[in-house]
Amino acid sequence: MVRSLCVFPTKHAALQNCLTLCPQQTETVRRRVSAGYAPGRREKIELSADSGCGTAKLVSAKLSGPVESIPDAAEEQIVSHSQTLPSHTPVLIVGAGPTGLSLAIELVRRNVECLLIDRNPAPLPFDRATVIHSRSLECFETMGTIDEFLARGHIMRGFNIFAFGKKIAQTSFESLECRHPYDLNLAENETEDILTARLESLGGRVSRGWSLEGLNQTDTEVTATLKSAEGVETTVTADWLVGTDGIHSRVRESIGVAVAGHQYPARWGVVDGYLPDWQHEPDRAAIQIDAPALNPVPMPGMRWRIYFRVFDETQIDDLLEQIDSGLASISPGTRLQDPDQPMLYHTFRQLSAHYRSSRVLLAGDAAHACSPIEGHGMNTGIQDSFNLGWKLAHVIKGQAGDGLLNSYELERRPIANAVGASGDIAEELRTIPDEPAAVERVKRALCAMLLPARGQLQAAEAETEISFHYRDSPLVRGYHAAGAAAQQNWLGPRPGDCLPEAGPLSHPQTDTTLTLFDLLRSTGHLLLWLATDEIEAPNAADLASVLQPGDTCVIISTTPPEKLEQTDSTQAKWLIDETGSVHAKLGIIDPTLFLIRPDGHIALRCEPPQLEQITAYYQILQT
Repeated sequence: MVRSLCVFPTKHAALQNCLTLCPQQTETVRRRVSAGYAPGRREKIELSADSGCGTAKLVSAKLSGPVESIPDAAEEQIVSHSQTLPSHTPVLIVGAGPTGLSLAIELVRRNVECLLIDRNPAPLPFDRATVIHSRSLECFETMGTIDEFLARGHIMRGFNIFAFGKKIAQTSFESLECRHPYDLNLAENETEDILTARLESLGGRVSRGWSLEGLNQTDTEVTATLKSAEGVETTVTADWLVGTDGIHSRVRESIGVAVAGHQYPARWGVVDGYLPDWQHEPDRAAIQIDAPALNPVPMPGMRWRIYFRVFDETQIDDLLEQIDSGLASISPGTRLQDPDQPMLYHTFRQLSAHYRSSRVLLAGDAAHACSPIEGHGMNTGIQDSFNLGWKLAHVIKGQAGDGLLNSYELERRPIANAVGASGDIAEELRTIPDEPAAVERVKRALCAMLLPARGQLQAAEAETEISFHYRDSPLVRGYHAAGAAAQQNWLGPRPGDCLPEAGPLSHPQTDTTLTLFDLLRSTGHLLLWLATDEIEAPNAADLASVLQPGDTCVIISTTPPEKLEQTDSTQAKWLIDETGSVHAKLGIIDPTLFLIRPDGHIALRCEPPQLEQITAYYQILQT
């Protein structure tokens, strides 16, 4: 079972689901597009078509020049890219949002060629999703992009909850025992910029200005018909095609996969600006549960993003007054300064019936959409790609049968379903009557959940998304010499869980200090041989016979080996857990073997270590 998620709306995660503008807003947008934008000014624009990562009719933009300059640059890209599309590619990815970019990076860094296309002639210069959770930051660190994200984003360490002008509860992420005990707030267009740069550094690229017109597939390949913005059509064959093209996915439509869901009745609104007199922590979001139910979220550059609910046809000028009134309630003397135009939008929950149809797969918003209230939308898509990337690479390289790809839906779809269900609960909590009794009831519920220390920790852990697991996947397994019943007494993580962060680990003959997460940088599986206080290690030749190319092995003991010759083949792979913290975090009492998948989830836990269990696991991959 996927654990239930935090239902507290700390921010709005994606505007891919946006639908409509009122006539006044539409006219404002048209005037601004006609007039152009002041350099560096944050504004709003309306799109009339799907973007590469979803439909975003309503978005905030940050442009460095006038709008008229964008089509010229985009046209140059279309011309150059339309002449260089290959006739065949191992993987065709449709949609270059964070999900598509993450998948391309995961493939290219494993030396698997892919073609990533996007219908937009240039990157969208505006902001949709905002918050990056801890698990996605771990994915980005493995991809080699974390330093740039931390340099450009704003770290958020928790949130405060207010009712009737008073802080009633709070949640802090700082007590979390994970690699990144915080959220990172960053505009989605900047996330895409960082991922695009990383892809290009690895030798990949985005081919822009190409849309998918249709596809046909056989048992061995997919043929896609693509059209450039100039109207030029071409066909590309691919061994595999992945649709990461948003909530109105052309890929999903082409393969006839059904999608079910619903629209939420109340609209959300968003406005950006400065809060110079804000009286609370600058690294925590705020949640106001009484009217006007504001959610101020800190952003880079000392700006704030204010989310709010709209239940009627309130005019824009009145909305700004309501926002200032709500801000003054939780932070007396605070007013929103230099605001951009407030925008209103509808949101949805939906889930595709399947994530795979023969040689075509779906990821991100093409596969699922959720309420933006908890900020899981973009993050779920990124983690889809982190799950799918290594599996596709294994299949293409012949290291696994294509049945491995069936585990993608089995592992990821339950998480999307749980995220959607949690969003429904959160939407219901936020859609309460503007009556003191109703607000008091929600206040009591939140206090009951968050005032106890355990409740605060559970809310913080749900925010990280690290607790998402694949324990029910047919791809993970456990073994205990005493039988299956003995596995129920295991301490620490189970097969299917994420490998937790722990350390320090020291090298016996150098000053190198590492943590468990530092060992997850390779593109293959990681074998952890927990030797406790013994020095017995596996024979190097035996290890080589069971591991696949790209796999690594690390032996960890609580005491240094008495004899470790300089020529010992295990020297570079032997680390010492002097404090015992790694063994404790993993729940190790007796020697145990862990096999960690390339996405950081535990594929196998085996006590005592038996190399034949690794062989059995790899046989599963071949089916």
